Amino acid sequence: MNLRPFAVCAVFGLAVAGLSGCSFNSYIYRPDVHQGNLVTEEMIQQLQVGMSRQQVLFLMGEPLVQSQFHTHRWDYTYYSNPRYGDIESRKVTLTFDDQDRLTAIDHDPLPTEKQADEMILGQETDFKIKPLIVPEKDEDE
Repeated sequence: MNLRPFAVCAVFGLAVAGLSGCSFNSYIYRPDVHQGNLVTEEMIQQLQVGMSRQQVLFLMGEPLVQSQFHTHRWDYTYYSNPRYGDIESRKVTLTFDDQDRLTAIDHDPLPTEKQADEMILGQETDFKIKPLIVPEKDEDE
């Protein structure tokens, strides 16, 4: 009984099976990544200086960051890394006084509800995205 043809077929079969996971096309699926609190212009317009923490919590939702070192500050951060396009980061900072009343609202440019929906769905929008600038590494390092 000659096993040589069987051995050649087995090696060839293993090679084909091993390479079947490799893709030779240039398309690699990468999903859009949306993380954090999606805050819109309409949400900020509803906030008023003097509101209690509970009222702000009802309107804005749970903040992404509540620092133990800055108990009077809530940070709402949104991060988007789309399949195509620039990485985007937006931040809203709310400051409270000792009586837990809202005293300051600081935020980056925010989209409207319609613009936010269009961006999430990958449609064209008139909101100007401020891209996140990632520092490039020096070649000397």
